[in-house]
Amino acid sequence: MKATVITADKGKLNLRAEPNKQSRVLAQIPYGANLDVEYFDSTWSKTSYKEYTGYVMTKYLSCGNPITKSDLQQIVNSLKATLETIENILK
Repeated sequence: MKATVITADKGKLNLRAEPNKQSRVLAQIPYGANLDVEYFDSTWSKTSYKEYTGYVMTKYLSCGNPITKSDLQQIVNSLKATLETIENILK
């Protein structure tokens, strides 16, 4: 499965030797990097980056396209229009 690195601060994601925070860091994966993920669970995912195979925290991966500010604004505008329509129906 394909996934994209999405960290909150657009920082690098640690690729670790084992699925725990105390494990040795093998590499740092840049924000926005696309990865092939071999295994997912709710906390850790197994993947490869460059010549390393290891684990990253699943919460920093996205299997879809990242949502932009513009996308969010379109969603908000659509919700406002829907709410306005509902309010008009209820009048």
